[in-house]
Amino acid sequence: MAELGGNHSRGQVVFVVTTATFVLASCFVAARLVSRFAILRSRTADDWFMIVAWFIAFGLSFAIDYGATKGLGRHDVDIPTSWLPALRKSEYAFTILYNPALMATKTSILIFYLRLSRNTQKLLRVASYVTLAIVNIAGVVLTFLNAFQCSPVKAAYDITQTNSNSTCISIVTLYLCSAPVNIITDLAILVLPIPVLTGMRLPQRQKTVLVVTFALGIFVTIVDVVRIYYLQQAADNAAIAQTRLGGGTDFAYNASIALMWSAVEVNVGIICACIPTLKPLIKRILPSMITDHTGASTEMEKEVSFSSQARNNSNEVPHRLDSIEIPTGIQPLPRAQVGGNSEQQMGMMDFLTTPADMGRGKKPQEMDMMDFLTTPDMDISMIKRSETRGTAATDNTVYFGFVNMRRPRSMLRTKGMESFRYCAIVTILFFLWGFSYGLLNTLNNQIGKIANQSTSQTLGLTTAYFGAYFFGALTVGQLVLRGWGFKATFICGLCIYGTGTLMFWPSAVLTSFPGFIISTFVVGFGLSVLETAANPFLALCGPSEHAEFRLLLAQGVQAVSSVLSQLLAEKVLFSSVASNPSLIDVQWTYLAVALFTVILALFFYYMPLPEASDTDLQQQSEDLGIYRSQTISFPFLKVGLPLIYTTLALAVFTQYTYVGAQEAMSAWFEVLLATTKQPPGGLTLTGDNYVLVGHSTFAVGRFLFAPLCLIIKPRILLTITILGCLIFSCLTFALGLNANGIAGPALVFFFFEGPVFPIVYAIGLRGLGRRTKLGAVLITAATSGGGAFQFVMWAVQQVDHKSVKYSFCVIVALFAFSLIFPIYLNLLPEARHQVDPQKSTGLPNSEGQSRRGSAWDDERPDTPIKRMSRKFNVIFSKIAPGGNDKGARESGEVGIVEHRERQSWGTAGTGERSP
Repeated sequence: MAELGGNHSRGQVVFVVTTATFVLASCFVAARLVSRFAILRSRTADDWFMIVAWFIAFGLSFAIDYGATKGLGRHDVDIPTSWLPALRKSEYAFTILYNPALMATKTSILIFYLRLSRNTQKLLRVASYVTLAIVNIAGVVLTFLNAFQCSPVKAAYDITQTNSNSTCISIVTLYLCSAPVNIITDLAILVLPIPVLTGMRLPQRQKTVLVVTFALGIFVTIVDVVRIYYLQQAADNAAIAQTRLGGGTDFAYNASIALMWSAVEVNVGIICACIPTLKPLIKRILPSMITDHTGASTEMEKEVSFSSQARNNSNEVPHRLDSIEIPTGIQPLPRAQVGGNSEQQMGMMDFLTTPADMGRGKKPQEMDMMDFLTTPDMDISMIKRSETRGTAATDNTVYFGFVNMRRPRSMLRTKGMESFRYCAIVTILFFLWGFSYGLLNTLNNQIGKIANQSTSQTLGLTTAYFGAYFFGALTVGQLVLRGWGFKATFICGLCIYGTGTLMFWPSAVLTSFPGFIISTFVVGFGLSVLETAANPFLALCGPSEHAEFRLLLAQGVQAVSSVLSQLLAEKVLFSSVASNPSLIDVQWTYLAVALFTVILALFFYYMPLPEASDTDLQQQSEDLGIYRSQTISFPFLKVGLPLIYTTLALAVFTQYTYVGAQEAMSAWFEVLLATTKQPPGGLTLTGDNYVLVGHSTFAVGRFLFAPLCLIIKPRILLTITILGCLIFSCLTFALGLNANGIAGPALVFFFFEGPVFPIVYAIGLRGLGRRTKLGAVLITAATSGGGAFQFVMWAVQQVDHKSVKYSFCVIVALFAFSLIFPIYLNLLPEARHQVDPQKSTGLPNSEGQSRRGSAWDDERPDTPIKRMSRKFNVIFSKIAPGGNDKGARESGEVGIVEHRERQSWGTAGTGERSP
């Protein structure tokens, strides 16, 4: 060990830590082989992959230890020249072996998950296959990338090849860019089994041991983050960051700790992968660790014994209500059979280690669900015969053995604090994508400054973000929302969004414009899936007449979050960009957002949320007096148009034009101030601060109009806001003032602009019945207009050689077209009847009754503003064309339909699907 010494050497620490963790991993692998091969006499694919991972980890650890004896951890001046060839070869060997070691370890774990979910737990099985594909594809690509990092290949490890004819990938590309894939797969492996484990009916001690065992994988993620920190520390030197492996000043010293943590990551991963398979060995050595002697076990045995006795007294199959569908997602597993000889009967945790061919000779009544998990040839009817009381889907869900959460009723029947509680939870999602929107806006500007991007490239990032809304809503958003419900859509959107935030990591490291385009698109795609469910959830969860109020408040939170994220980005994240043009530090922000997203997805999985079936939505629509057969006629048309589809089409069109105008204003507002005649004393505020003030007034507009919706009909408020936008966009376009003067009408424009989106969204959904979810998909897809018209304004400036101020005529035109929708709503009696808030009491109330007819009368307090609203109604009704064919019920005189629930993704389902 003398070679490892030195006053400033890290070699000894690297050697000791690497060797110690590998020895510990070797002990766990040996224990696994004893459990599997000697005790159970079982050999499965995950065991062989773990053996492969151990051999690769040996090579990896040996390369680092050997390098430590040849100067790894020393400063350049302390490394003899004769050591350099061996040191370079050891570093090259490490880069080759690191990704295969992780790939083999994760493959072993995922194959174990597939064995765990054989013939059942379909969601876990599909997710495991997807993760397995990502792990292996990424592992192979990164391995080849490291192996052929130089051209010629020999230049990567031969110091004599460092000439101008050889080219190598920079050290930043080699190490930091692979970090997102590792973190994504680490988190997936950590999270995938949690829903299954927490839903199992096990004694408290066994469940605790089981969950803690699998949760140990969090240490791998923590080690990976620590490793990335030291990699970034090693790459902070600009010379190191841009040179080949082993190049740069003091590379061996700076990179030694990062290499050590890489070995620790691999070895800790092997340890965590082996722990769940050690149950047979622990049962032989310390049986008390996995045996529950508490009252919980006794109580469970009593309940199961009672159930078994009752089942034996009757040959009939237990009655299942017709309104309860067979579960298809991850469900709490049935209770295991108890009694009998513990050495002869399979234990409750034997699914962790039981080979596929065990249990076939057992009697059907001795088989439980855990045996079924790993017995591929077992008939599922055997499981049904061994079910015990309480295994069917119920209104209550028990997690972790002690948390009992009641399944909520349909969201259309929620009110008061119940509605507020669910809406407050979903508002967290609005805060999340508001934060992302503000961060991305600021990031796009900084990317343009650092990479010297053209105007078209900078605008292209925004187009990628909003373009993803079109594809996300119409594909994944529609499929999941209409097929599995709101909760599943939230979880799916969060997963996609979290993946997109981590994809910013390599883009920021490399300052790659194509990388930013792709990662921005993925983030927008995930947020579009989220918004496809979140907006209609708030509009539907609670009294129908308060839909606009709830949505305005949530969207106000989103606007505030956007302002806060811009302040954070400008004052903290990008404060040093001018002196140090790099975006590497931003990766930690995105890592934090990704981790928060994972926690939020788990939270939504366990949080019971109400759903709304298509039948309930249709019932509510008909009780409001809105029917699919209703039509409207115009003098210039020979045939009538369907009312609900005409309203929806105009809402989609208005949303498209409005978001286009909003993003065009946001993109060019600061440029407008910079290109307009400057006042003698300069701008009162900087351009960035003017943008922040504008977005703040945007948020104030939403919060102010929210209570107004309770006393003024939303269609009238929509008319006021769009007229305000039209007037003040005209003033911004036409007034010949200096920059400070033109900022005044522009800021008022932001104020009127704020409430438009949520009001249009809520109005567009009202009365759609069983087409409500389809309407939510289309209105969300219309948000893609935000990526189009900023380019139109840029084209006006370039093609016609007009000023930025002149190009604001595009915004004026967009709001002129947007005015069509409120005119339609106010002039047509049928449209007014459809969108005006009314108290929906058709679904069963607390007394099981429903009210119609006079119950729809507006019971809001009579105020001066309300009286003024009624006068507007009188005026519009006098100039409106006549006729109000209310049509007929689509379903006839249907009674109250029971909300049909099915279990999927751990949530209540959506009921009937639209034809």
